[in-house]
Amino acid sequence: MAGKGKSRKLSVTLPRDLVAEVQATVPKGGVSSFLAQAAEHYLLLRRQREALEKGFGAWKDEDHPDLASPEDSIAYVRALREAGDERVPSTRGSQ
Repeated sequence: MAGKGKSRKLSVTLPRDLVAEVQATVPKGGVSSFLAQAAEHYLLLRRQREALEKGFGAWKDEDHPDLASPEDSIAYVRALREAGDERVPSTRGSQ
């Protein structure tokens, strides 16, 4: 979130019941910060949804016959993790 020096005032109109709920939920003086965080969260989810919609259909089962079943996927992830364990030595127990 942008700091105070980077902020800008904006006039918005909200439904009365929403205003009442925000005021009942958010401490006095914290409404702007709350609404900024809510807007950032909403925009993040919206960008994520758009990316998912854009990428929908990119995966083709015929391109990945080695991952045909859930068991295949589990084995693939295990192999990746084991390979990572071999590359990066564990620091557990060395302290």
